[in-house]
Amino acid sequence: MMEHFSHEHSLVLSKYNKSPKDALCRACHDPISSNTSAYHCIHRSISAQNSPCTHFFLHKTCANLPMMIQHHLHAEHMLTLSQNAWLNCNVCDKSLSQWFVYECTRKCFFAVCLKCAFLDRELKHPSHKHTLTLLPLKGSHMCIACGMEGTKDFSYLCQTCFFWIHKSCASAPAELMRKDHHNDHPLVLAYSLPKEYQSFGVSCSLCPEKVYPFYWLYYCAGCRYFAHVQCALSATKYISNEDAEGSNLVNLPVTENQPYSFHHLIEQFAKKFTTYNEITKCHNGHSLTFFKKFRNKNFLDEGICDGCVQPLSPPHNTFYGCFNCKFFLHDVCATALPREFQHASYPENKLTKCYQTSKPFQFYLCNLCGIYCNGILYSDKSNPFWVDIVCASLPSKFKHDSHRHTLQLSASPFQNCKGCAFHIFRSSFGCEFCDYYIHINCALKPGKIKHRWDEHQLVLMYPPVKGHPHAFNCELCSEDINPNFWFYHCDPCDTSFHTFCADKGHYSNIKYGGTVKYDDLHEHGLELTGTRMNFECGDCGRDRIMHYKWEPCLKCVSCKFLVCMTCIQRRSYGTVQVL
Repeated sequence: MMEHFSHEHSLVLSKYNKSPKDALCRACHDPISSNTSAYHCIHRSISAQNSPCTHFFLHKTCANLPMMIQHHLHAEHMLTLSQNAWLNCNVCDKSLSQWFVYECTRKCFFAVCLKCAFLDRELKHPSHKHTLTLLPLKGSHMCIACGMEGTKDFSYLCQTCFFWIHKSCASAPAELMRKDHHNDHPLVLAYSLPKEYQSFGVSCSLCPEKVYPFYWLYYCAGCRYFAHVQCALSATKYISNEDAEGSNLVNLPVTENQPYSFHHLIEQFAKKFTTYNEITKCHNGHSLTFFKKFRNKNFLDEGICDGCVQPLSPPHNTFYGCFNCKFFLHDVCATALPREFQHASYPENKLTKCYQTSKPFQFYLCNLCGIYCNGILYSDKSNPFWVDIVCASLPSKFKHDSHRHTLQLSASPFQNCKGCAFHIFRSSFGCEFCDYYIHINCALKPGKIKHRWDEHQLVLMYPPVKGHPHAFNCELCSEDINPNFWFYHCDPCDTSFHTFCADKGHYSNIKYGGTVKYDDLHEHGLELTGTRMNFECGDCGRDRIMHYKWEPCLKCVSCKFLVCMTCIQRRSYGTVQVL
């Protein structure tokens, strides 16, 4: 039992085989770890849960600290041990309001925390071959460890060569646990980026900046998690929890059996308006029939709406259609969409509903997502501005599984997309706080897809990718996949695809399958399909080099005759016979 100036009651020494929950030493603020001895208040067991006595602990070494010391950074006066000094440490600049400190009592306003008080003046650090010397001055050079210039922190300097690091960087532990990373995997300190990760480069998982290969970092190889030294050591930087409003927002990407499907978004969009413009005929002029509770599930799963170009699948088995022409519309797309509306990204004019039923092979580029569409669009009558139904229905902000904060509609940030790495030229969704922006078409990518090369569903992956330390290789193009950006992956089969290799890319919002006949071009009917293989266009005669990218084409149903995308668009403005 002992008496200590920091507490009103006597203290008892105990050995803890198991670390007490949330127990911190009142002197140094380090945890009371397992199998260590520490002092606690004699009244701890009978005090209320929120009593100061319940949470008072002192490491044995901290309890026996000398009351006065002489420090080389303030050699003219002795420093006295005290608590609750409303000063910052003159060495590391940390606030000392709740720590034990050594301070000068002669109004010099000099104080040091316990760790800095007993810091070695000379240091042998594993990152450098020479002995480092502590400088009692604030440094202005660039730190070899973190690359930052100018700091309130003291520094270590090599007097043999130009090697200079912050004291805080020199004190960085070899391993570090963070709550925003797995509790099972510690982050390991590295003095440069390992070579196996340098081919694509990496970004900090805690801030939007690049991790340069020649500076120190913390990383987890199994999770491909990387962080700047100073970001990893910071207790609060960029570690904001989920937004309070997040539970009330639409969550993307859309997955199976999710309440907020694209169909649901379109319904919610339509409910905002009272003036509708019904579509009653297909592209051949046939009247549409209303189908209620259609029970052919295979058809519902495979059928595509000619309005929003989304599946006809449940929850609502009601649609309008002409089976002879294979023309179908969700009930909401046929009867409930507004004639015109004002979009937040285009305040100049109202956008008017436009659907040219006589031109099913005429594609329009949506100005929001950059994806071609042959369904219903909204356009500005005076300017070439087009918006498809799904983009028109998107809320101005939503949650996305790739990021912890709400993403909001914003103008082009003139930077690269965090999803696909390509530059953002159009509107995007982003988080200004984290400088995180993604293309609208990336935000709309499904969370799971089927591919004919894999029996399982492919899952959309976001960095950092956990539990896969080796490289990812695309099954289609055989190129390595940059794990700093999104891709599709099957874990059981360990197969991976670039997002643009797994889907139809800029032509993913097109309804395929219709057939047309051009008497001046080919004797057989031509079906709208697509290909990733090289071919010679039967119309213009040019060779199309695809590089595994998907492109629509017209393909003869009887022979190998193909027509390229450019010729499809050119001919869509002329006379066409839709079969």
